[in-house]
Amino acid sequence: MLERRSPSKLAGKEATETPPPTDVRFVRVPSIAERKLGNDYVAPMRLDPRVLAQMQTTIRDLETKYAESLKSQVAMLQILVEPSCKGDPDARRRLYALAHDMRGLAGTFGHAIVGQFADSLCRYIENLQTGDWNDGTVVTFHVDAIRDALENPGTDPAVTVETLNALDRLIGSGRHQRTAG
Repeated sequence: MLERRSPSKLAGKEATETPPPTDVRFVRVPSIAERKLGNDYVAPMRLDPRVLAQMQTTIRDLETKYAESLKSQVAMLQILVEPSCKGDPDARRRLYALAHDMRGLAGTFGHAIVGQFADSLCRYIENLQTGDWNDGTVVTFHVDAIRDALENPGTDPAVTVETLNALDRLIGSGRHQRTAG
């Protein structure tokens, strides 16, 4: 493919003094993704660094707003635990919806540990039998862990991992008691 271009004004004198090459060919080399995924593959666009910087600034600005929202969501979780464990289906739905939102958003806005505990709570609720709500121990411990993670953001990651492991063991012991009983 032959191409003729007018000299770039950004290149200065070199562009006007040096004659352009007369025979230029552009060879398009397919990407590995194209070879593996076929011709329909469209490579993702690269972001302009200015746009990326603006996006990061926006996220930082939203972190402050989300932190306030997260505090009120955690307070609502604490309120919903008791009615959820007493059988209120609306409270259960709201508790799960709040935990699910936290699971998805907390990490984005600098609260990864809250997101991990919320994820554990969501997975627990998703696998719950209706009667398991009566003993609110696991749900209460999860909500307490979420609150503690929010109130103490500098907690040692080893403590977080150990708390998550303890919650998993508690969930596992509850399942074991159901199958044995």
